[in-house]
Amino acid sequence: MDIFKRRNTGGVERFVVLKRPMPHSGSVLIRQRFRPFQGDKKKVFVTLKGSVFSLALMLSLTAHTQLTLTQAIERATQQNLTLKTTQFNIQSQQALIGSAWSLPKLSADLLAGQIQNRPFDYTLSAVQSFEPFGVYRSRAKVLNQQVNVTQKQQDIQRNELVFNVKQQYYQLLYLYRLQQLLRVQDTLYQKAAEASTVRYKTGESTQLELVASETTRRETQNRQAVLVRDLQTSYMSLQALLYTNEPIQIDTLLSLQRSSTVREISNRYVALAEEENRLNRTFTELERAQLKPDWRVGVANQSIEKRLGFTYVSGGLGIPLNTKPQKARIEAARISEQAGENQLKAIRFQTEANVKILRETLNKIQSTLLYYEQSALPQADLLLKTTYKQFRLGDIEYVEFFQNTRQAWQIREAYLSEQLRFSQTVIELEKWLGIE
Repeated sequence: MDIFKRRNTGGVERFVVLKRPMPHSGSVLIRQRFRPFQGDKKKVFVTLKGSVFSLALMLSLTAHTQLTLTQAIERATQQNLTLKTTQFNIQSQQALIGSAWSLPKLSADLLAGQIQNRPFDYTLSAVQSFEPFGVYRSRAKVLNQQVNVTQKQQDIQRNELVFNVKQQYYQLLYLYRLQQLLRVQDTLYQKAAEASTVRYKTGESTQLELVASETTRRETQNRQAVLVRDLQTSYMSLQALLYTNEPIQIDTLLSLQRSSTVREISNRYVALAEEENRLNRTFTELERAQLKPDWRVGVANQSIEKRLGFTYVSGGLGIPLNTKPQKARIEAARISEQAGENQLKAIRFQTEANVKILRETLNKIQSTLLYYEQSALPQADLLLKTTYKQFRLGDIEYVEFFQNTRQAWQIREAYLSEQLRFSQTVIELEKWLGIE
């Protein structure tokens, strides 16, 4: 049972007596004395509030699963249901390969009765039909190539998924960088608002300057609030790509500017078109092989005048009397083959054009980033430091302070946007070059 006792001796003293079980000794009384705090209670409340918020944020981030980009890609490819469905289709098509050499059912006939002069004789025969051997070979090639086509389609699905994961990951990284920038911006405008308040109280500025400083700070705070929502939405998009509802956290230490050292491996769209083109040619071969005659063999055993064991073999051909329908199928397959060849040429041309455009875009963005890093960013830093110092000393008015700092912040935000644009371009180039 807890016991609380108060005494009034000018201030307030609180005595708290607690009972707690201890090993080998029943219970022990613990006395704690809390004296009233004599300092600024408001500052203490703010400090405690900030500490609690920091602790809650730390615990929240710790509870989330932090994923590197490689881990996010691996999880997405392992859990994506579309890829799993395509894998089942591949397994189904592989199981069908054994059906390429399927034969028609064996035909077995029994003839019994008065076949010869005697009242009872029999004839037992079995006949097996075969398609041309070229049909079996072509059919097996078709089934194998259909598996290859589906595998190439799965590669494209995986490539698109990896592309989306990387795009979303870097979008989140950009939002984090922008959030850090807005925090620094809010800190500066908070100091400026405090300085404006002091200047207004001392009569060194007008109420308009005070209102303008507060408005600027609130606008920055509003942007931060909107950015938090954007982060939540982006995380939901990444979770959807990973097929998970678990809270996740990206590696925020990753550089926003992705490395541009990309090498060409193999374009998966071209690889799919090439495999489809080979499949079309094999279809044409299959249709041509079916124009050839079928053939059959048989064996028979019969009795003659009650004497058993007379055996003979038979053979024959199945010749189509009207070849026009099959020739029409061959012509249709040949036209499809030509269409596939044209499609392959178009995809190759489009791929080469896209790669050239993306490489040229990268060169242009690199030049812009070099300008920011060598000239604009140092000027922006100097502008921020000098402007705030002059405003604090009263050398410039708030309007001039705001205009100059706004230009500096715009430079920094533009640099972040160019970094994101550069990384997104690199990611798109990696998609066309088949790089994960």
